[in-house]
Amino acid sequence: MATPKVAILGMFLESNRFSRTMGEEQFKQQVHFAGDDITQDARSPNPRLMKEYVGFYSGMDQRGDWEPVPILVTGCGAGGAADHGFFVEVLQEIEGELAKVGKLDGVYIGNHGAMITTEEQDADGVFYQEIRRMVGPDVPIVITLDPHGNVSETMVNSVDIAVSYLTDPHIDHADRGVEVAGLLHELWDGMKPHVFSVRLPIVPPNVATFTGSGAFGEMVDMGQSRLRPEICNVSILGGFAFSDTWKNGLTIIVTGRDDGTHARALAKDLADYGWANRARFICEAEPMEDAVARIVGTGKDPSLLPSIYSDLGDNCGAGGPSCTTWMLEAVHNAGAKGALIYNFCDPVLAAEAHALGVDATFTATFNGDDWGEGGQKDHVAEAKVLGLYDDTVIGRHGIVKGKTIYPGPMALLDLGGVQVVVVSRRVVGNDPIYGEVLGIDFSEIRSIVVKVRSSFPVGFDEFIAAENIHFVDTPGRTSPMLKRMPFENLPRPVYPLDSGFDWQNPL
Repeated sequence: MATPKVAILGMFLESNRFSRTMGEEQFKQQVHFAGDDITQDARSPNPRLMKEYVGFYSGMDQRGDWEPVPILVTGCGAGGAADHGFFVEVLQEIEGELAKVGKLDGVYIGNHGAMITTEEQDADGVFYQEIRRMVGPDVPIVITLDPHGNVSETMVNSVDIAVSYLTDPHIDHADRGVEVAGLLHELWDGMKPHVFSVRLPIVPPNVATFTGSGAFGEMVDMGQSRLRPEICNVSILGGFAFSDTWKNGLTIIVTGRDDGTHARALAKDLADYGWANRARFICEAEPMEDAVARIVGTGKDPSLLPSIYSDLGDNCGAGGPSCTTWMLEAVHNAGAKGALIYNFCDPVLAAEAHALGVDATFTATFNGDDWGEGGQKDHVAEAKVLGLYDDTVIGRHGIVKGKTIYPGPMALLDLGGVQVVVVSRRVVGNDPIYGEVLGIDFSEIRSIVVKVRSSFPVGFDEFIAAENIHFVDTPGRTSPMLKRMPFENLPRPVYPLDSGFDWQNPL
């Protein structure tokens, strides 16, 4: 083969149907690269692109000459449904650019896998299907997915190989990009993939999809332990309940090399194991009042070790607005000391603090989200501006290590024992860098409340021991107490919302 030409493209969004629509403005604020800017960013020391793209470029570069054909990559992290009009415009732009580049030897797509639009429940499936139509049936298409993707038959049938991350919290994005680059080379060498996919009627809450322990982690470990030369990839996706689609469900994808016998058997065994352990896919979280009492106690007793608390109902990483005030109000009203709320998204409040300046005192209104309780739920408190910042940051840990991020104008406010990091853009509070640039010494913080579910432990493990991590049952658009959520489209019956039904493994 002459120097292979590979198109690079994607539209990355984890959609929470209960959150606000993500349109062109929101995508372009976060990640939106076209043409050679994609390649330049992917090969930069501190990229803004998702790390799987960085890994794919690295994996391809390691294997010899190739010609990247960067088309368009846009991403909005987590939020609501994508505006359908913008979704269509992205596909139209991609089609126009692909028409200019001539014959391709491959396509790499780095979508999340749980995108919906305001009109389409299987947006990723439509996206892959349209790319397949554009490039034709013979061009290999390889994709990476987040294990919280919701997988449809259209998604699997439209591509050659699908690879999902193996970790939750996610720390192996780049590795999966490298892996899929290697698999693309295998396709060029004549490997024939045999793909077996099965979706179980289990919609796990996201707190049941950690890979360090629990049934989901055991399934991932089981899949990896049974890799053999005849099997090139095992991907297990717990799905994303909050997308609320007909295709929700824990999905297993096993891809065989040349012969599907072993891949089929492994997919069947994994599905049987998942169904046998369905009762373990539940949420366990502590009541908010218990967490607040512990935060107050930790502030009073220096002999107690510092702790960190996940505000599950406002998980920015799952489409939460990052501005519910339930935990903030409860911790502040309880008179806690040494506590930090991290990060509260309120561009209006951040702008006010910047206008007033460091050391200013004022009556701060935290403009809160009050989903289901009649509009805004604000919290008003006397505040002092301790720090201000308005520039990019470079992540230090985990999922954002080495990445360039712009949180917008930020402010550190002190409410008299409770500090709050206020950001102007929804950035996940999974790295201490946001506080450090504002002057926070985390070794002095007694309790941290983060608006994120999974990716924060590795970010704060230098300050907080693993046994002092707590998951708090709070209200909001990302509550893992799934029976409280107003689902309309999930396939029924489905565990854990339903029980007492049987399921037959189709494999």
